[in-house]
Amino acid sequence: MVEKTIELTGASTTSIEDAVSLAVARASVTISGIYHVQVTDVSAVVEEGMVARWKVKIKATFPVKDHVHE
Repeated sequence: MVEKTIELTGASTTSIEDAVSLAVARASVTISGIYHVQVTDVSAVVEEGMVARWKVKIKATFPVKDHVHE
């Protein structure tokens, strides 16, 4: 089996977990089989002294298919 790992960035005004989920859900629209995610960085955007948005960088891994695209 051959795997491919790509780096994605997700953002959420709600939570770190939501930022990860949104990134995986969006990537899953065009990439099938994502089975592992590693969070490599967490940061926050601060506005007026408050956390306004969480940002996460993730590495998403999925298998490379054995057939050519149709």
